[in-house]
Amino acid sequence: MKWYTSLAAMIVMSACSSQANVSEIAQQKTQFIKDECYRNDAGSLNDAFKTFMSDRQEELGGLRSTLSNENYEQLDYALKHFVTYWDQLQTERNLACEQHATCEFIKFKTPELQSNRDFCDGTDFEYSVSRAKIINFFSDIERLELQKSP
Repeated sequence: MKWYTSLAAMIVMSACSSQANVSEIAQQKTQFIKDECYRNDAGSLNDAFKTFMSDRQEELGGLRSTLSNENYEQLDYALKHFVTYWDQLQTERNLACEQHATCEFIKFKTPELQSNRDFCDGTDFEYSVSRAKIINFFSDIERLELQKSP
């Protein structure tokens, strides 16, 4: 009976220490993703976009008296749609970054994969595309101007 109790105690301790390792690795992965994806690098572009859109809203407000209600509503809708699309692009970028960071974390934690340069190519490509879409969209939006027709 003593042998059975010792075996059960050993199994319980093994399971608990294994769970602690899993929790520690999960916490390390979460921190790795935060460090890789949510540093303030992308925040400056996001701040610039929000400032730009706020300026366009103010411009539109200044033109309110010279526009028909229909034209004003269309322009206001377009500006709001740009903000919604920007938020969608940011979400896509964040998800792509998290997937890429997870891949890099797995590669970092798995010695057999560390020499495999191609292991995270797919997630790297998706992340690069998501960043390019944001930059291109912002570049296109910056060129828009609200103008009155003569």
